[in-house]
Amino acid sequence: MYRRTLMTICVLGLLGGCAKPDWSTEPPQKPVPCPELTKLSRLIGSWSGTAEWVYPTVEEMQAGMPEGAEDMPTSFKGGGKFTWALDGMFLFGESWHEMGPDERMHYMEFWTWDDKAKKYRTWSFTDWGQTGDGWAWFDAADGNTIQLKGTSVDADGSKHHGQGKMTFLDDGRYEWDWTERGPEGKMAFKGVSNRER
Repeated sequence: MYRRTLMTICVLGLLGGCAKPDWSTEPPQKPVPCPELTKLSRLIGSWSGTAEWVYPTVEEMQAGMPEGAEDMPTSFKGGGKFTWALDGMFLFGESWHEMGPDERMHYMEFWTWDDKAKKYRTWSFTDWGQTGDGWAWFDAADGNTIQLKGTSVDADGSKHHGQGKMTFLDDGRYEWDWTERGPEGKMAFKGVSNRER
């Protein structure tokens, strides 16, 4: 008798819990962008800049090239634009940079705030078939530097792991660096981006 009563109570409790969900009569409320996202507003706008190889050096790259090959460029150009997307819930960037003579890579990226990790989540995609995801956060030391870390995958499945930073020099200029390791070994770049007026 005791067992039957206990089982009945358990079954009724489970059924009651499943049969009576707490449905609110209020419509769901759309969240508003969190304050951490608004810290990225200094990126909004159009940018252009130049970058240069740090590692391997241009001389090291040229030493490994076949006889008669064109000299490697010592710097390359790039540019892009950041806007808010989906009612300010994401930062959206569309950018490009030179990949060699008459060749460019175009890419897009999304940033949002991950409240559990207390960092920005990032995703990127290129017209060369690369996809990437990573994390970003403001350096607590100065509040002007964003630390970056992520992984990308080429169209052929090759993985790259990278990290770097962006440091705002003022409202119209930031410098950046990026170091990456993949099948080709270590590569490092640095550059400066300027807001277009």
